[in-house]
Amino acid sequence: MRSDTAVSLIDSEKRPTMTTRILLVDDHPIVREGLRTVLLRRSGWEVVGEASDGIEALQKAESLQPDVMVLDITMPKLNGLEVCRLARQRTPATEVLFVTQHDSPQMMREALAAGAKGYVVKSNAARDLLDAIDVVSQHRVFTALARQNPGSAPEPLARPENR
Repeated sequence: MRSDTAVSLIDSEKRPTMTTRILLVDDHPIVREGLRTVLLRRSGWEVVGEASDGIEALQKAESLQPDVMVLDITMPKLNGLEVCRLARQRTPATEVLFVTQHDSPQMMREALAAGAKGYVVKSNAARDLLDAIDVVSQHRVFTALARQNPGSAPEPLARPENR
C-alpha cells in the first residue's frame, strides 16, 4: 500500500505543470514593469519577453511563441490592432489580450474583429487583468469596459464567453 505522499508524487509526475507564457507589449516602460510585477505573483505564469513597439512585438511573438500577448492599442511603428492581425497569422497559437486606455465599445469590437480574445481597460486592470489572462489562455473571450451610458442599467463589466 502506497502512502498519500507517494501517490501525490506519482500523480504529479504524470501531470505536467502547465506554464502560461506571456509577452508584454506597451510603449511605456513603467506600464510593462507594473504588469510584470503583478503577473509574476501568479504561480504558473512566466513573462517570457517584453516589447515597446509593434514591430518588436511581432518579432518577439514569432521567436518566443507566447501563450498570451498582453498588448496596448496605441503603439509606435505599428499599432496594436495591426499587430494583432499579423500575430494571428504568424503565431496562431498565441492569444491576444488588449490592455488599453480606450474605454470604447467600438474600439473593443475592432480589437475582437482583429482577432483578440480579450479586452481590458487600463483603469480597471487591477480588477480584471488576472481573470482576463486566465480566460484568454483557455482560448475563451474576456471583455471588460469601465464606462457605462448615463441612465442605463449597468452591464456586467467582465464576462468570459466561449468563442
